[in-house]
Amino acid sequence: MHAARVHCRKRPSRAESRVNAIHLTSPLDPPEAQAAFAAAMRDPVAYAALHPVPGPVTCIETHVSWVFLTGPFAYKVKKPLRLSFIDYSTAARRADLCHEELRLNRRHAPGLYVDVVPIAGSPSAPRVGATDAPPFEHALRMVQFDPSLELTHLLQSGAVAASEFVALGTHIAQMHADAAAADPAGTFGTPTTAHRITLDNFAEIARLLPGPAETRQLERLRGHVQQLFDGCRAVLERRRRQGRVREGHGDLHCGNVVRWQGSLVAFDGLEFDPALRFIDVASDLAFLTMDLAAHGRDDLRLELLQAWLNESGDFDAVSLLPYFETYRALVRVKVAALRGTQARGAAAESETLAHQYLAWADSRVERAAPMLVLMAGLSGSGKTWLARRIAAQLGAVTVRSDVERKRLAGLQPLDTSASAPDAGIYSRDFNARTYERLRECVASCLQGSESVVVDAANLRRDERQRFVEAGRAHRAQIAIAHCDAPLDVLKQRVAARTAAGSDASEATTALLDRQPSYWEAFSDDEQALVVTIDTTATDAIERGLQALAARRWRNDR
Repeated sequence: MHAARVHCRKRPSRAESRVNAIHLTSPLDPPEAQAAFAAAMRDPVAYAALHPVPGPVTCIETHVSWVFLTGPFAYKVKKPLRLSFIDYSTAARRADLCHEELRLNRRHAPGLYVDVVPIAGSPSAPRVGATDAPPFEHALRMVQFDPSLELTHLLQSGAVAASEFVALGTHIAQMHADAAAADPAGTFGTPTTAHRITLDNFAEIARLLPGPAETRQLERLRGHVQQLFDGCRAVLERRRRQGRVREGHGDLHCGNVVRWQGSLVAFDGLEFDPALRFIDVASDLAFLTMDLAAHGRDDLRLELLQAWLNESGDFDAVSLLPYFETYRALVRVKVAALRGTQARGAAAESETLAHQYLAWADSRVERAAPMLVLMAGLSGSGKTWLARRIAAQLGAVTVRSDVERKRLAGLQPLDTSASAPDAGIYSRDFNARTYERLRECVASCLQGSESVVVDAANLRRDERQRFVEAGRAHRAQIAIAHCDAPLDVLKQRVAARTAAGSDASEATTALLDRQPSYWEAFSDDEQALVVTIDTTATDAIERGLQALAARRWRNDR
């Protein structure tokens, strides 16, 4: 956690007025005890049992917790209260939730979250970490970090690299894979539960932002959200049966990501309500993809999403992003608007932020048709090289046959299948399975209004035609990028790639000798979509993109 600029600045909440009466069973329960505790915890002597405090202790106070910043460490103490959405009403429950918060957040940042420490003594004379007497309270201890390294600040300063989002997206996918799945017999993550939580935001936002323009935006968004939900309800239910509702972070926006020890890591995941973290992994990811886009960084959103897809293979989730990104934007509208009513000095800034998120969500109601680009060509013709650059220019994700083929076989991208020519994972039957998998990935992307580049050989006419049909079914704009190069160049490239052993492709020069017999020329209908690119040309990327643009994305609807 980071240092505050003021001593124990309180951010009052209207929710405080709705706190239910709780039985006073803890020394910290009385309001006067809480005031004494907050003051005493700013005294460096309170931490003498654990470590010296090099300077003044500062405090960040919200309506649910105090965070005391000592220099080397931050100590988070939960307030004794019960709200409509949170229950910190007993010391035992607060201690349990400290341990739960530690467990959950160590999945992301084990070095940042240190431990849970007892607080002995009394509210007016607390002794943090003392073990010579029974504790009356507990604190979650974290390593204190520089606030300028929070992702919101890094985005504002531009001091962040695309490679950091590749690593972050990969980590999030790995966390999702390792996370516990929701009990199928329970209610966590059901379509009904997810949609109820989404719709709950509208009434609160309408109360906080009652203007006529905001009312019109909310009415349009409500209809849009309902339409999206009706279209994805069956997918949500199927994914829940398949175990895609997992114990995620629950609050994965840019404000809860920090550069820690050189890498971007998530922190401050939700511990108090399992219903808000046992969610479809698409919802968990969508908070961050939405927030990056809302910050004007669609490029970083794409890096994060592509890395997550490469690691997880969960292209099915892309179809849900429009729904979940809208939901997450509504959450940020509500939170920002609430802060505007609570923070006197920052009211205008918070209201502006609320309107920015609302405008972003409203702008997504009507989106341009997604794009589908099919790469085509022999091995070594530069399809993967060019596909990545086309995808970056168009803001599209890529799905690669070499990777998905091995995923179907239970292999990692760089694993060797040891398949004989035209056998194993390269048999005709397995090739058909691979292309069916690619079409499923494409359909999910287009359903989610996400442009997609298919990085595959696409040698046969029927393979290409099925992709074109899928694109037209989703009203996508379609193009075929045909990569070409002289045969001797193709052989040199394939031989060098094989020797390096650093690519998912297992194509050999022997396969390349046979591939021309598999190639089926473009039909007259396809020719209207084809752009042929000589990948030996130094300006191949620019010429290819210009040619694709000149085609004006022939879209036969």
